[in-house]
Amino acid sequence: MDLKPRHCLPIHGPEASPSPPRPDGPTGAAWLHTGGGGEWVVPSGGPVLETRWSGDAWITTLDGRPTAGSPWDALEAAVQTGGLPWVGAATFELACAEAGLPHPTPAAGSLGQRWTGVRSSLHRRPDGALEAWSWEADPPPPGAWPRPGAGPGTPALALTPRWDEARHRDAVETIRDLILEGRFYVANLCVPFDGRFEGDPADLASAAFRRARPPFGALLDLGDLTLLCLSMERLLARRGGRIWSEPIKGTVPRTGDGEADRIAAARLAADPKERAEHTMIVDLVRNDLGRIARPGSVAVPRFMAVEPFPTVQHMVSTVEARALPGLGLADLLRAVLPGGSVTGAPKHAVCAHLAGAEAAPRDFYCGALGWIGPEGDLDLALPIRTAQIQGNRVTYWAGGGITHRSEPGREWAELLLKTRAITG
Repeated sequence: MDLKPRHCLPIHGPEASPSPPRPDGPTGAAWLHTGGGGEWVVPSGGPVLETRWSGDAWITTLDGRPTAGSPWDALEAAVQTGGLPWVGAATFELACAEAGLPHPTPAAGSLGQRWTGVRSSLHRRPDGALEAWSWEADPPPPGAWPRPGAGPGTPALALTPRWDEARHRDAVETIRDLILEGRFYVANLCVPFDGRFEGDPADLASAAFRRARPPFGALLDLGDLTLLCLSMERLLARRGGRIWSEPIKGTVPRTGDGEADRIAAARLAADPKERAEHTMIVDLVRNDLGRIARPGSVAVPRFMAVEPFPTVQHMVSTVEARALPGLGLADLLRAVLPGGSVTGAPKHAVCAHLAGAEAAPRDFYCGALGWIGPEGDLDLALPIRTAQIQGNRVTYWAGGGITHRSEPGREWAELLLKTRAITG
């Protein structure tokens, strides 16, 4: 993680235990986890920016006070004041609304985004050392720092798809027919899975982080709900003038048998359906970045690399560019969100179809999640492999790209494979 605090103090003694950091105490905490071992725990107490759907419009507040401008404009204004980084998430529907794309209408009162300004945090480096971070002029006293939580349990979670394989087959075949009619080239079809969980979400997160080792793991308390993200996909990053995205398209199981996994990876890389789908999404991301990039700067330094994860192997590319001078946060988000790998191409036509074809609004699944620094740098994950927890109810989504070569049975099996990140 490239974010740099104003104050950084090493932690020694009993607090520097090998137990993983985790939110422990008041609501509003955030826990960001990377597969490489780095973790960042943020206590509650910072300023909060929220956007909700009133039934007629998106209304944004900062610490309960209404703000001017669109949701992305309000977020940009908040980030530019106070000198704090912000941690949070936004929904797929809000991202579509800001980009002018069709989407299901949320229920009145639905949360569209929530971001918390970070005053202090506990950071565990990849080598295991603990540090206290602060962005305040004077660091808080030792007792105010967050602490590592207790060791995780091993909670179980069972999930049931909201529709069955027959309905999914019909939805896939409809998309294939629309592709043949020329309506679009690829569409990402998603299905919610429902479950019940009676324990501590931090225990569920600990177990899932150990099992899936997600590069973009997070547990966020968003007030109305808790968001558990096990994403492998970088939606958007910025460091100074460099902006980039790392779209994923193409999935095969990982068995743990080295030779079998090597063969599966080679087959994935050569599969005509997967290559066509991946190429179309890379082209879409290139076009998105090109709208806010210096002319001629868009490049693809990594194309169709097969990366292994604990339960799957994915095909990943990197698309990067140099940002236009003076590019603001709101314009950057409008250009790239929602992510091309979870919509399809062209975005408008695909979103218009999916708004009526999927079983429910996606909410925070496929929106954006991560941190935004006070100087404009950011790292946002695409919240795939993501569960929303409300009380004892869990909703976990899985999806896949549909092309004219898609086989409905294979697409259904891919959905079930993707639930293993959270169910084991």
